[in-house]
Amino acid sequence: MEHDACIALLEKKLSLDKQRAVKLLDAVFAGLVEVLVEKGEVSVKGLGYFKVVHIPFNRQKQDNVVRAIPPRKKITFLTRPVVDSTTRHIIGRTTGLADEDAEVFSRILSGYFRESMVKKRDLLLEGLGSFTEVDGKFRFVPDQVLHEIVNNCFEHLSAFEVPIH
Repeated sequence: MEHDACIALLEKKLSLDKQRAVKLLDAVFAGLVEVLVEKGEVSVKGLGYFKVVHIPFNRQKQDNVVRAIPPRKKITFLTRPVVDSTTRHIIGRTTGLADEDAEVFSRILSGYFRESMVKKRDLLLEGLGSFTEVDGKFRFVPDQVLHEIVNNCFEHLSAFEVPIH
């Protein structure tokens, strides 16, 4: 399983069985995606900051052709310290855990994320995206389904070329 170490800690610290721990972790990842889509940004303690960035319409001229590229949105990630309690609130809302258990869950999750980042260990956040090591650097690649969701307002638009006379 992708998050065995995290799940084992959740089982131990919150007295959960493995199936319940997996279910709660999946719910938290879904909650992170929901907040990102709804608000356009989400901070994740121990990991960083995700943001949906609007990329406006663009024209590219090459030889005797102008290529029109429609607007779109891109999911970006910034590694930065997160001190707010967004993650804990998402955990509490999506899992139904009591405040003190949501706080423990948050600490376990942020520690797991921090350790994965430090060790440059591949990390998949279901529905959000993945972190992988590329040329010695840890890079975020958004989930394709999430990319499609944030761009659904542009789905009817496509790039086209116009010859210049």
